[in-house]
Amino acid sequence: MADVHIVSSLSGGGILSWAVKKRTLTGEVFAFNEIPGTGPLDDGAKRMAFLRSLNFNKENGNFWGGDSDSFARWRELQARLLAQPADRLVIWAGSDGNDYVFIRMACHWLERIPVNVMLVQAPPIVGYHSMAVYSFEELAPLINQAVLLPAAARSKLAREFEDIASRPELLRECDENGVLQFRELSAHDNLLLSHCDKRWKPAVRVIGQTIGFSDPRNSLGDGFVSSRLEHLIVNGQIEADGVRTSMRTFRVRLAKK
Repeated sequence: MADVHIVSSLSGGGILSWAVKKRTLTGEVFAFNEIPGTGPLDDGAKRMAFLRSLNFNKENGNFWGGDSDSFARWRELQARLLAQPADRLVIWAGSDGNDYVFIRMACHWLERIPVNVMLVQAPPIVGYHSMAVYSFEELAPLINQAVLLPAAARSKLAREFEDIASRPELLRECDENGVLQFRELSAHDNLLLSHCDKRWKPAVRVIGQTIGFSDPRNSLGDGFVSSRLEHLIVNGQIEADGVRTSMRTFRVRLAKK
């Protein structure tokens, strides 16, 4: 038996996989292509349809693969752990809204799986609360700070996930005290609009500026910002020129009043 490490993002999975390759961690890495702070959580098919709607980059295929159910990866993990028991399952997380939900999501899906569950919660770096800011050299030693989640704690976290999933709001972010806040998808539209003006600008530049000036506690991803840019274009608040198959194929400006 060996450790199984799980993480919410492919980028985080890459960091942990490199640490395993360099032998600063041992075991198997199971990465999820997830942004649990955004979108519906109560139905796998509905969630997958939401995720696939997020970004413009449709010309190179679907970023979320061929599954029609976004929860298929969790079922794959369940089957893996039942077929090949692990010494420990280690949840790796930061402290942003995505990982707040991911910790609870993991406890929900692992509730009936007989495995010791550990949690490594990486502290923020220079105000950024995402694990993506870590290198493998910085991240791997945090395994020594892993804490055991007893069955009662896992059950409590699983119930919290179910409560989160039942809420109608589709955006979830942590405040400065680490408390989860439920927001509308439009919460950052004004930030995006502030980076547009009356002159044409490349869409990729507007998206990049919006991400760069977002709250480091809950850094925005390009898929989410792209989806909000598309919403503002469709609603007539922003004009676009060019075919919107990629964030690099068109320009945008504020709509003329």
